[in-house]
Amino acid sequence: MQNPIQVKEIQLDLERLKRDARRINNKVCRQLGHLEVPSDESYQATLKEQLEAAPMSSRLHDYYNVFTFPYDGINELYREICVFFKEVCEYDQPYYVHAWLNYLKKGDSVPWHNHWGALSGLTQTYVCSAYINAEPSNTIYKFPDEQIYEIENRNNTITLYEDIGDTHMVEPWTRDEPRITISMDMVPMKYIQGSPFLLNTWMPIV
Repeated sequence: MQNPIQVKEIQLDLERLKRDARRINNKVCRQLGHLEVPSDESYQATLKEQLEAAPMSSRLHDYYNVFTFPYDGINELYREICVFFKEVCEYDQPYYVHAWLNYLKKGDSVPWHNHWGALSGLTQTYVCSAYINAEPSNTIYKFPDEQIYEIENRNNTITLYEDIGDTHMVEPWTRDEPRITISMDMVPMKYIQGSPFLLNTWMPIV
């Protein structure tokens, strides 16, 4: 299988994005940190187990959407994401995006985990990541056909690919300054109209 992960370079103000991400991380951890991550649905139970050792901003991903925070840098990133998605997506239907912060301090990692498509068993979904302060680090992907790809993370880039059931991880972060990325699921609107989640954290890709 040819490497399905597409990469796009962008030209955003990374210092402003770092400030925005820090504010979001502080708000999410302060306001939602007391919540017990739900485990009643099989999707949620699996992901809770997979992300048990992940940073709080990652574990609480179901409860917020980064793109609903009214910060200039985040808004610019959202618009870049929408453009890139329309360039890559092969399906003619409305899509929604759910985005969360991975805010890793020194020693933190993102364990092996799946995304929405693999966990739900539904097709035509996509996985996206934006890299704000991720150098030097790699993301390791394992696909169902046993292919393994190790992608070097570069700041001011976006990766995007169709979710065909891969798992991926990031090894422990070694720098003093936090590693900051934003991960996303892009899902056809028809799949989330009857969503079982407690909160509606999806927004349209326009």
